[in-house]
Amino acid sequence: MTLAVLVFAAIVLPTMTMLIVSADARAWLRGTGSIRQTLSNAGVGVVFLLMQLLLRGVLIGAFAFVASLVPYELSSDSALSFVIAFVALDLVYYVQHRAEHAVPILWAIHAVHHQSQDYNLSVSFRVGALASLSTFCFHALLALAGVSVTLYAAVVTVHAILLFGLHARTRFTLGPGRFFNAPVFHRVHHGADAAYIDKNFGGVLLVFDRIFGTFAPYDREPTFGVAGDSPHMGPLSANVAPLRDLFDRARREPTIRGKLRVMLRPRR
Repeated sequence: MTLAVLVFAAIVLPTMTMLIVSADARAWLRGTGSIRQTLSNAGVGVVFLLMQLLLRGVLIGAFAFVASLVPYELSSDSALSFVIAFVALDLVYYVQHRAEHAVPILWAIHAVHHQSQDYNLSVSFRVGALASLSTFCFHALLALAGVSVTLYAAVVTVHAILLFGLHARTRFTLGPGRFFNAPVFHRVHHGADAAYIDKNFGGVLLVFDRIFGTFAPYDREPTFGVAGDSPHMGPLSANVAPLRDLFDRARREPTIRGKLRVMLRPRR
C-alpha cells in the first residue's frame, strides 16, 4: 500500500498536473487523434493489467512446469545465454505476431491492439485481455528450448520495455530497418491501408521481416485502426466485440468442422 502511494505521488500526480497545465503535453499525448482515444487505450490497458494480476502467477508456474520437462538448460548467468534467449524470444514474437494476424481466434484477441485510430505511446497499453493466454502458448517454446524461468523473466522484461517504445510518435531509426525495428516501421504495421496490412511483424528486430518478406518501408502516414471495423472506445466492448463477431460466425455453421474452420482457418 505504501509503495502504491509513493508511486502515485511520484509519477501519477506530476503527470496529471503536467497534462492539466500544458496544452503542448496534451497535444503530444493524443497525437493526431482525440484525448478520448487515448483514454480508451488506457482503459483497455487497465483491463489487461487486471487480467495479468489474475493470470501471471499461473502462467509463470506453467512455464516452469514445461521447463522442468526439458533435460537441458541455458545458463542463467551467461551474457551469451541472454543474447541467445533474447533473439529466440524475438523470433517467437515474430511467429506469434504473424499467427495472430492469420488465425481468426488469435486475431479476435489481438485485434484489440489495432483498434486505436491514433498512434501514440498510449497504444502500448491497448492489449487484449486474453493476450497473456495466447502469448503463453508461444512462449512455452522457449521453455522447450532450455530457457529457464529466471532467464525467461529477464529477457521478457527487457523485451517488453523495448517494445513499449515502438508506439512513440517519432521517425527516429537505427538505420534503414536492416536489423532493428523503430516506431516509424511499426507505424506501418498499424496502418489500415492495403499496402501496409500484414507488414512489419517484428519486435525489437526487423531481420525476420526481411528474411520472410514481410517488411514494408514507411512511405506515407497510414490510416490507423482495423479496416472495415467501427471504433470501440469502451474497454469491455473493445475486448468483447471481436470475439462476439467470431463466435456469431461460428455459431451459424451447422457442423463442428465448419465451426472449427471459422475459428482456425487462416484469414485471407
